[in-house]
Amino acid sequence: MNIIFNFLSSLLTSIFKVTGDYGLSIVLLTIVVRITLSPMSFRQKKYMNQQQKLSVKMQEVKEKYKDNKKRLDEEVKKQSTESAKGMLGCLVSLIQFPILMTMWSVINKMHVNVGTFLIPWVSSIKNVDGYFIVPLVYMLISLTPSLLSYVPFLKIEGQAAMNKSNIIIMALVGIFVAKAVPVAVGIYLITTSIFTFLEELVFRIYMRKVKVNNV
Repeated sequence: MNIIFNFLSSLLTSIFKVTGDYGLSIVLLTIVVRITLSPMSFRQKKYMNQQQKLSVKMQEVKEKYKDNKKRLDEEVKKQSTESAKGMLGCLVSLIQFPILMTMWSVINKMHVNVGTFLIPWVSSIKNVDGYFIVPLVYMLISLTPSLLSYVPFLKIEGQAAMNKSNIIIMALVGIFVAKAVPVAVGIYLITTSIFTFLEELVFRIYMRKVKVNNV
């Protein structure tokens, strides 16, 4: 973890030497890290989608062969093998989480006391936003990936839309976290949320294209 921390910290410093603004440097560093991790993230989304389809298929198999135990056992074993392959893919993609947590740590431990043109109403990126604008923006943007499942054109087969009450809870948790962290971390959270939205949008368009081509 120290190696990753030192690398990201050095990269942030190098970007700052070019931009001259720590806020913009955080945005660019976040984008670089997320683009690097996007192949793993995309693979994880595909595996999760496959798992959801397998879950539906498993229920259909149990219903279809409920009176034929031998055939049921054969089909369940077959589906379980496919499910295990998918879970392996998800485990491989978990490597991204330590990197993202280290990224958070790098930004949160910055030893600077300067402002940024991105958030001009806050004197230092180490301060919290007393006007509550950064937490509010983060909350709104962080909800957008979940709302994509309510767009008919972007719905993915076998994937249920997030319950509205869960969306509300997620929004409240998001704003609670964002209001307590420095503006530097808030910039990271907002940039991450925007990238997550774009990543989810591209994935849904890709899945729709695959579905159309398979028809």
